[in-house]
Amino acid sequence: MDTTEKFELIKRNTQEIITEEELITLLDEKKNPAAYWGTAPTGRVHIGYFIPMLKIADFLKAGFKFKILIADLHAYLDDQKTPWALLDARTEYYKEIIKAMLDSIKVDYKRLNFITGSEFQLGNEYMLDVLRMSAEVTLNRAKRAAAEVVRFTEEPKVGGFIYPLMQIEDVPTLEVDVTYSGVDQRHIYMLGRELLEGLDHKKPACVFTPMLPGLEGQKMSASETKNKIDLLDTTNEVIKKVNSAYCIPGDLNNSILPFIKYVIFPLKQGITIERDKKFGGKAPYKDYSKLENDFVNKKLHPADLKNAVSSEINKLLDPIRKKFKNKQKLIEKAYP
Repeated sequence: MDTTEKFELIKRNTQEIITEEELITLLDEKKNPAAYWGTAPTGRVHIGYFIPMLKIADFLKAGFKFKILIADLHAYLDDQKTPWALLDARTEYYKEIIKAMLDSIKVDYKRLNFITGSEFQLGNEYMLDVLRMSAEVTLNRAKRAAAEVVRFTEEPKVGGFIYPLMQIEDVPTLEVDVTYSGVDQRHIYMLGRELLEGLDHKKPACVFTPMLPGLEGQKMSASETKNKIDLLDTTNEVIKKVNSAYCIPGDLNNSILPFIKYVIFPLKQGITIERDKKFGGKAPYKDYSKLENDFVNKKLHPADLKNAVSSEINKLLDPIRKKFKNKQKLIEKAYP
C-alpha cells in the first residue's frame, strides 16, 4: 500500500484532518507511525462507538501502531460522571466491550495496545507538563476547549479545567504521531497543537470523524440512556428504539442515515431495504448518495429504512450480547 492509498484509507468518512499535508508527510517518512484514540469510561457504551472502531481498523490496515486509551481519571474529573469507587470496574467493562465490538466487525485487537490512564498519568514528567500548561492557559480558554466534552455546571469543578490539559499531555507521553477522535474533541487538540510546541514536544496531526446523532437529536452520549442504543440492548429493545427515533420523510436531520453512512456502508459496502412489492419491493443500495437521494425525494420511507437498520444493528450486537452473557457480574459491578 503506497502513501496515497494509506492516506485515502485514513481520510474516508472523516470530517476533518489537521493537517492533510502533515499526515501525508508522516506517511511518506514513517513506515509504521503511531496513533491513539481515547475514551473515558463513564456511561454504558452505545452503537456510536462503531464509528471509531471502524476508523481504528482503517489505521491498522494503513500500517499504524495503534493505542486505545481508557482514560479512567478523566471519567472522574468530568464532574464525577464515574465515581472514584467504580473506576476500576468501568475500566474493565470498557476494555471488554470494546474488544467485543472489534470481534463483531472482525478486527484483530491483539494488534492493539490497551492502556489505562492512571498507569502513566501520575508520573513526574507528565504532571510537570500539566502544571506548566496550567500556568499558561486561562480558565475561560480551558473551558472553551473542553465545552463539548466536559459537563460544566453553574459552579464548575476544577477537574473539568484540568481535563483538557491532561488530554493534551497524553499525546507526547504515549509517543504518538496522530490523535484520532470524534470531532467533539477538536478544540482540545487544537489547543494542544499550540501548547505542546511550547513544551518542546512535537505537535500531532489530528484526525476527526463525525459524531453519531442520538435518537432524539444531539450527539449520541453514553450518559443519555434515552438518546442511545446500548450495545447490550435486546433485539426487541433495538427495534423499539429505532422505530421511535426522530426521522421525518425527506429530512436528512436524523440518526438513521448517519449510521448507514458511517457504519453499515463501510462494513458491508451497501444495504438492502426489504419491503412489500406494493411499496416498491426489495431495494439494494451500493451507493450511499443514491440511498440518500431517494430518501430526500421520498422514494424511500423512514419505516422501511428503520426496519433495515434495526436488522443490521442486531446483527452487529448479537456476538456482543453472547460474549457478555457470562459477564453479568462485571456489568452489575460497573453500573450498580
